[in-house]
Amino acid sequence: MKADLMDGTRKTAILLLSLDQSLASEVMGKLPREKMEQVALAIANTDHVTREEQEMALNEFKAAFGSRPLIQPAGPDTARELLERTIDQASVEPSENRLDEQIEAGPFAFLHSRHSDDVRRIIEHEHPQTIAVVAARLPPGMASQVLAGFSPSQQAEIVGRLARLGPTDADVLTEIATLLQMRTGQKPVRTRGVDHAADVLHETERTRSHAILHSLDQKDPGVAKTIRESLFSFQDLASLSDETLETILQETTECPWAVALKGCSESLRQRLIKRLPEKMGDALKTDMKSVGPLRLSEITAGQEQVARAILVLEANGQIELPAPKVNRHKTNDRIAKAG
Repeated sequence: MKADLMDGTRKTAILLLSLDQSLASEVMGKLPREKMEQVALAIANTDHVTREEQEMALNEFKAAFGSRPLIQPAGPDTARELLERTIDQASVEPSENRLDEQIEAGPFAFLHSRHSDDVRRIIEHEHPQTIAVVAARLPPGMASQVLAGFSPSQQAEIVGRLARLGPTDADVLTEIATLLQMRTGQKPVRTRGVDHAADVLHETERTRSHAILHSLDQKDPGVAKTIRESLFSFQDLASLSDETLETILQETTECPWAVALKGCSESLRQRLIKRLPEKMGDALKTDMKSVGPLRLSEITAGQEQVARAILVLEANGQIELPAPKVNRHKTNDRIAKAG
């Protein structure tokens, strides 16, 4: 029988009969119910299939498949169509709503699976504009719960910025989301190996450990940066004595303190400023105001520069830092550190 004389249902039946039974069952399950019944009836009424019929059906299928695009058109519309074809009608709308939320969230979708208190801790020390950008990418109910953890004045500031929020550059969104994701410990993945390396370097003579890190900077800067953060991070300033803080402030006047302090907690900011002579403290507060709004990456870079300078002071024997804490990056303080 020629291929053009076989109807589509018989061709489908022959194709399924040519497949492994489990695969044929899976394929058949994807057919609309009416078509599935028609194909099942065709299979039931088929006594014999010639080799010629099988080859014709398979060749036609191969030709039809080969003429299709290598991949189905991607995008939200395709995803919604697949949902409608795959799940029962009652579940379509909730699934599509969740899909729309994930699409709208973009690179911030990873926050949707976290508790609202956790999200608040991650962003609470950010600039109100950054918090507004993040809130705009959360489901309204979740955003409301996150904002509930802020003071009334902070809530008003964030909501006002949220209302005035315009289009945000995609690169900026990706940059903010990446830094927040790193803060949650999801990316990059840190292991006990990093903590162990930090412990070893802390027990090594200071000038030698500094030389090792400097050498590692040339070979693998990412690992060197991660080890430094385990040895000492900007937020660890809060655990140092007033005397040590005064030494650090005196010896790091070239560091971008006005930038670094923009992203830290108010209590740490005030404590550091109090360690300065009054005129220097007033000058620093003026510098912070003149700096204006900053990107999260700019604040992070400033804090990292300060932390590196502090490690140099330790290597030179000018200050003494506490031993690294095991898995310090997994504590709430580490997660909620300012960008």
